[in-house]
Amino acid sequence: MDEFLTTPQGLCGTDDAATTTPSSPSSIVAHSSQTSPATSTLAQISADIAKITANMLTRKDKVKMVAELRAVIREEITAVRRDLTALEQCVDDLEVDRLQNAQYRLAAELATGRQGNILLDLRRQVEDLDNRGHRKIAHSHNKCQN
Repeated sequence: MDEFLTTPQGLCGTDDAATTTPSSPSSIVAHSSQTSPATSTLAQISADIAKITANMLTRKDKVKMVAELRAVIREEITAVRRDLTALEQCVDDLEVDRLQNAQYRLAAELATGRQGNILLDLRRQVEDLDNRGHRKIAHSHNKCQN
């Protein structure tokens, strides 16, 4: 009996009774007495089916796997939402900075334009003063000569 319990069995066993593990009392009976090849093959198929069904997932296993998968997906979705929220905040900050920079640029352009006009007025005034000075010098020089 120990021989049946300790011998490993593959899915496709042989007809040798020493290398197969019976999975039910009927297969033990089939191996212990003289059996026909059809009965021996049937016992082997029964053992193979028993081993396959023992390794199959149960409904409880499947439900547990689905629940674990859902938990992982929820965690991933939460992480993606967190990342999207952070990115949205960065985009909002960039848009505010862009608007402020546009306002600063416009203010700088206006100030530069005003400064250009002031410089033009100052140049005209300097030229006018220079011209008046030249005329005054020429006029006083003419008076001295007369």
